[in-house]
Amino acid sequence: MPTAGIVAEYNPLHTGHRFHLTETRKQFTRVIAVMSGHAVQRGGPAAFSKWVRAEAAVRAGADLVLELPAVWASAPAERFAAGAVHILAGTGAVEAVSCGSESGDGAALEQAARGLIEAERDPLLPRLLKEGRTYAAAREEAVKALCGEGTAALLREPNNILALEYLKAMAAEAEAGHPLSFFTVKRLGAGHDSDRPEGGTASASKLRQMLGAGENWAAYIPEEIRPLFLGAAGKGEAGADPRQMDRAVLFKLLSTPPESLRQLPDISEGLENRFLKAAEQAKSAEELLGLVKTKRYTLSRLRRILWNLMLGNREPLVASLPPYIRVLAYRGGTGQQLMREIGQKGTLPLYTSMADIRRDFPEIAEVELNATRLFGLCCPEPVRIDEYPRLRPL
Repeated sequence: MPTAGIVAEYNPLHTGHRFHLTETRKQFTRVIAVMSGHAVQRGGPAAFSKWVRAEAAVRAGADLVLELPAVWASAPAERFAAGAVHILAGTGAVEAVSCGSESGDGAALEQAARGLIEAERDPLLPRLLKEGRTYAAAREEAVKALCGEGTAALLREPNNILALEYLKAMAAEAEAGHPLSFFTVKRLGAGHDSDRPEGGTASASKLRQMLGAGENWAAYIPEEIRPLFLGAAGKGEAGADPRQMDRAVLFKLLSTPPESLRQLPDISEGLENRFLKAAEQAKSAEELLGLVKTKRYTLSRLRRILWNLMLGNREPLVASLPPYIRVLAYRGGTGQQLMREIGQKGTLPLYTSMADIRRDFPEIAEVELNATRLFGLCCPEPVRIDEYPRLRPL
């Protein structure tokens, strides 16, 4: 049966996500989602627990939800995409990767991805970087020089950019003998990170903002899964706020030697010294980030560095790809059938127990456990989240 893979955060799952799932299911019999857990790509804790978000994904249309480990979830788009696509390819069951995009034109995105791969190997890119361009601006300029303005324009929209990173990761998997096809659904309604609802949808970032402000965020959650998110909010297991860690972050920085900071992902060019100097002056993490930020170092990159410091993540771990598949949730018989297929045909081992992962991959598991601990501590009132639940069909 044709099976599609989706890469998601569902933080939280909103009406736009459900539209993507519905459109994907029109073309594919089964859907597997790879979802970040308690650590998310922007650098910080998820707004809702991964167990709530995974169950919501199944109720909204996914048959099986797999976890993107925190080592790869709290990462720049390229590493985030590479880790997630590697898991999808490793299932042996996924035939295509489905993603939302502003473009909605699969052929144009595939052409742009080929141009992007060529541009990243072209000597023009390092020359532009030496001139002081940001990586994003230099990459777009290099693609424009090779492929023209129309193709380069695709690199200006956030969902298009993620789609291109998925395509790059798919090209690497194809070279390794795991080819996947590509399917995209045009994003409708509110744009990524849009500050206003549109067409009955609100962006996930807007929903998180509304949640924090006590506004009616639930109106933009699909009705069938709304009770899940409202129930979590009612128990205080929602609205995790990284500012709860401010003093702990400053302490962790001040008590970590420079040689250890240099082992963090995405630290380079003496950036650890800027962090240490700023930590001596700052009274909050946001103030610290403002002191460290330059044109070259974006806030998203700096936030991820601080989050990875708290997680205990290190560069040697991110240099590889995810070595296992972990199940977070599944839909009855179809999900069980998919797990059997993965066990028979997959190229990565399948796990349903964190205890087993902790035994076989202790360093990766410890980062994951730290993400869960930090999520609980960042909730409005600190809560303990079970990392060892007994999986059940939904």
